[in-house]
Amino acid sequence: MFVEKKSGKPLQDQLVVDRITQIFKEEGCDAWFTSHPSRFLGDDYDPDSYEKVNDIADVWFDSGSTHAFVLEQREDLHSPADLYLEGSDQHRGWFHSSLLESCGTRSKAPYKGVLTHGFVLDEQGRKMSKSLGNVIQPQKIIQQSGADILRLWVVSSDYYDDLRIGAEILKRQSDHYRRIRNTLRYLLGALDGFDNSQLVAFDEMPELEKWVAARLFELDKTVIEKVNAYDFHAVFTELHDFCNSDLSAFYFDIRKDMLYCDALDSKSRIAALTMMDRCFKSLVAWIAPILCFTADEAWLAYTGNSEDSIHLHEYQKMPEEWQNASLIQKWGQVRSIRSQVTTALESARSDSKIGGSLQASVLLSLPEAEAKLLSDIDLPALFITSDVQIIVDNAEELGAEIHLAEGSKCARCWKILPEVATNEDICMRCKDVIGGAK
Repeated sequence: MFVEKKSGKPLQDQLVVDRITQIFKEEGCDAWFTSHPSRFLGDDYDPDSYEKVNDIADVWFDSGSTHAFVLEQREDLHSPADLYLEGSDQHRGWFHSSLLESCGTRSKAPYKGVLTHGFVLDEQGRKMSKSLGNVIQPQKIIQQSGADILRLWVVSSDYYDDLRIGAEILKRQSDHYRRIRNTLRYLLGALDGFDNSQLVAFDEMPELEKWVAARLFELDKTVIEKVNAYDFHAVFTELHDFCNSDLSAFYFDIRKDMLYCDALDSKSRIAALTMMDRCFKSLVAWIAPILCFTADEAWLAYTGNSEDSIHLHEYQKMPEEWQNASLIQKWGQVRSIRSQVTTALESARSDSKIGGSLQASVLLSLPEAEAKLLSDIDLPALFITSDVQIIVDNAEELGAEIHLAEGSKCARCWKILPEVATNEDICMRCKDVIGGAK
């Protein structure tokens, strides 16, 4: 602003204001300090009669006005903003000045919501400084590990508190990243050559595939709720656990025998691939805002179309018929039983009673209710053994005896079955598959 020296009053001339504005747009605000006053005043005023004020407004006024000169003037934005995001010190800074300035000039807040986060510290919880030598540059992390590792650290951190970062923390993030990436790789490998026109209808799927569908429905609801609440740490935890526990350690582990050994056109195998297809599409969409490059790479490998980015898609729509809380509860109990049997198998392996789990026959003693729970499940597939026998008793705890399976080893599926000894070194299932392939 200019102040008339004689009267002490500020100069109020729209032409002068417009001239200042235009120069600022072209050169930035430094022009005010480097230019002669006549450049702004023009020919209508004597520069010697006016003082060019070099004081600045409160430093928060400029940032507090961004709703006016950013949100309202750019076609790709809108006002009020959906979210103002900054550190926790901005409650008395940018958030506050923006609120005051907008309410004073627009009679409304400039944002629909605000989100604050803590500050980045080193692994010991110390503030980063050059004197301590503990400053970690994001560019260095990106060069060493890639941008997705850094993004994964961000989303896995609880930003309500201060965030710690260091070599060991980043190493853990790399481990988490590999689990998610390996899940995508497994799905891509299983789906290679899969024909989407052969999808199996949901009501014709085995119960295990219906359980996966129920988990996808449940997870989709959770992810959307957590994203809307900006609870990104919970999103990461849910997705990581789904990849690591539900898929890799359970569903994939059970279904790999079917994928590798069943006939290519068997309905059960195609049903598994149908559900894996939905798993892949859902998972890659969920991780796309987090692991941007990995998701894009996986989607390109899936579609083969470089023009179709995953970032042009929304989350998969989950059919209502997939919702099934009782099925999730049932398979939670089944997984608990499986965990106990797996422990018994590991113990037998440690004692050299068996080598791999396919050498085992399991004698399972359990109460009638649990026996009924397992009655319609392929137990050798569930436990990855060659045989399972059930004894119903009144014991409160499950008992699992591990014995060597009787019979000979199938050269194709590696199961040990009595029928193999009299059937050219392969079991009847594998013989039928080979015969059908011919």
